[in-house]
Amino acid sequence: MDFLEQVRRRVVFGAIVILASAGAASAAQSTIRNPTKRTYTQALVRVGTLPAGSEAVVKSGGKEIPSQVETTEHGGIVWICQDFAPGSSTTFDVSGGTAAKIGPLVKVTKDDAHNLIVLDNGTIRIAVSTAMNADGSAPGPIASISADGKTFGKSFWHTGRKLTKFTAEVVGDGPLFGKVHLHYDFDGPAGADGKLASFADIEVRVAPGWNHAEIVERHEMSRGEYWEFVASDGWKPTEGIARPFSAGPGSGSVSDVPKPNRALKPGALPNQQNDLYINLFPRWNQHYKDGFLFAATDGQYAVGAAVVRAGQWVWPHDNSIQAIVKDSGNYAGLRGQTWHGARLWWLFAGPVARVPDDGYIARYGHEDLDKLNQDFVLDWDGHKGGFNSINPYDGGQINPTGGIRQQGKAAVAAAGKTADVGVLTLAQFMMHPDTYGSYWLHWSPENPNFFTDFARVPIALTAQLRTHPDFERFRHQAEMMFREDVYHSITMPSGAGQECPGYQRHAMEAWRSLAPLCKQYLKFDPTSWPEMAAADRFLRRISQPAGAGNRCDLPIGDTHPGKNGPAPVDVPAAEVAKWTTEELQGFGVIFNNRPGTARETYLSFKAGPNRGHYHGDQLSFHYCADAHAIAVDHHCSYKPRAGQEHMHNRVAFSTDDMPYANMDGYERLIAFKTSKVADISVGQVESDRLREVTKLPPENWDQEFPQHKFDGSPLIYRRTIVFMKSADASPDYFVVRDQ
Repeated sequence: MDFLEQVRRRVVFGAIVILASAGAASAAQSTIRNPTKRTYTQALVRVGTLPAGSEAVVKSGGKEIPSQVETTEHGGIVWICQDFAPGSSTTFDVSGGTAAKIGPLVKVTKDDAHNLIVLDNGTIRIAVSTAMNADGSAPGPIASISADGKTFGKSFWHTGRKLTKFTAEVVGDGPLFGKVHLHYDFDGPAGADGKLASFADIEVRVAPGWNHAEIVERHEMSRGEYWEFVASDGWKPTEGIARPFSAGPGSGSVSDVPKPNRALKPGALPNQQNDLYINLFPRWNQHYKDGFLFAATDGQYAVGAAVVRAGQWVWPHDNSIQAIVKDSGNYAGLRGQTWHGARLWWLFAGPVARVPDDGYIARYGHEDLDKLNQDFVLDWDGHKGGFNSINPYDGGQINPTGGIRQQGKAAVAAAGKTADVGVLTLAQFMMHPDTYGSYWLHWSPENPNFFTDFARVPIALTAQLRTHPDFERFRHQAEMMFREDVYHSITMPSGAGQECPGYQRHAMEAWRSLAPLCKQYLKFDPTSWPEMAAADRFLRRISQPAGAGNRCDLPIGDTHPGKNGPAPVDVPAAEVAKWTTEELQGFGVIFNNRPGTARETYLSFKAGPNRGHYHGDQLSFHYCADAHAIAVDHHCSYKPRAGQEHMHNRVAFSTDDMPYANMDGYERLIAFKTSKVADISVGQVESDRLREVTKLPPENWDQEFPQHKFDGSPLIYRRTIVFMKSADASPDYFVVRDQ
């Protein structure tokens, strides 16, 4: 198994034990634990598998209990639905046989007259479409949702593609849960290379006691395509309920933050898409426009969505659920893009009192009892303590710039201790991709240092689990999480960080703090990894002259200077003397002549796509002559602070209608050549849009400005830098050409 496959497997936690081989259905036992202080009522949990097509007989204390076998590619999964008291441990006997018939807890019925399949658990009733529309177009997946005798909503597709095939199949027909699988085939290609067939898969599930329907999706289509559930159809909601992650927009000039619960009107979010009420995303971040729950309400009833289980989302940033509102003040749409990837979310309806709160989301989401028993080791004989976790949506618990950093330092200091059950479960919970996502599922870390600070806690905690019988499992997970962080943070072979230099240094300090305990307790030595040596070398290599014989940090992006300017960097003089102009993959180019002397010429050219905590500095340069800084990055960070993307020596755009336009996009190096007399480097940025910004744009988290897109070919910005090197007393000079 290669390195990448090992790391990817870190995101796969649970495994269901096969209870019987094909052709046999022998008895086996399964124990379900409730490690929490919560009472789980009608908890739907797996107790094993049987060969596909088998029925199950499940007994507890010699008494048969209701069960359901779900047929999957892994065999028949045996489910039960039971109550579990806090701290309880219940053993179930599972065997093949003919199960006793019981009245269904969820009714699944077909309404052929209206082309519907209806799932009804007595609390909610959801109707799913089963046939193409009369004109052959794609039917919206959800026809309606009902609660307390009230029916709400409808859905529609937004796509120019022709529907070539549509199927609706009942894959869970009780008695414990109902489940419908919808499959759409569309014409035309999809995928980055255009070689995939366009499709959308949607599964809808309802279980006992739920106030929501679970919706699981996979799709491959194109940008701008989506389906939307019109939550306001059939009634007149006028207010919205939202659970945003952040209390404010950052350090910018916007002080009037919109209230989470407000009228269903556009324009409340400054510097955002006008019709966006909130963007639903299944993990905490700093953006005040993002949250995990939305509902439209008339004061009595509410219909809405919640997003859960970050580890079930692929390309999550392209799969958020947008709550859309209109000028009418009584429209609420739940819009899910279907470009690529996967997501898992809930659709709910009912009285306002039943809108999911934090406890409900924990019980059925990140602390679902089935998840805890499938994905976690919950026992440690002879050790005290109880279940411990964190709330993935609470910034006070999960914000990596807050208490997490102190927890990381404390966990490193405590590595020599032996843990209790609380540490056992917390370490697993923080390593689980449901909690902070995973790079391998295309999650952004928001900023790479966030993942580093967050991951340090469970990696260090794992050292305390070294006497646990399953320590090898935990140790491997911790190593894979560390490798995941380093692999995605450092570009090889240059060692350039995805972060700007100051934050790369911060990450490396965290890694170094972990290295001794990893080597002593976790059976791996990160200091031996080639990325670590390359990253060290990169920070030395990009250091700028600060007078003859002295060097300091290259202070670009959010590389915070100290009171006396950029931090000093210690580089051996013999190493500096060997430097020549060099490409650094991911970053760009460092030009040098006479390095380490009083006449050193230095220029950094940001011509690589690494972006974390860099500014809008595509193809900008930072210039030093005679061993001193001459033309620099705007060189301010938190105090003073400047969020202006256009304060860089890069091309600017201006028209009568857009006096301050900004071209974004990822820069890359397209040509590079050196010689004794001249070095040349060509960088390029391509973009299909300009952004209309203001003269002094406020610094708000994740702000958006009006976009002016180009039809056809993209706008291309190319910068050529020629370095003419002097061999005598005459000065070096640069020729810069912008196209």
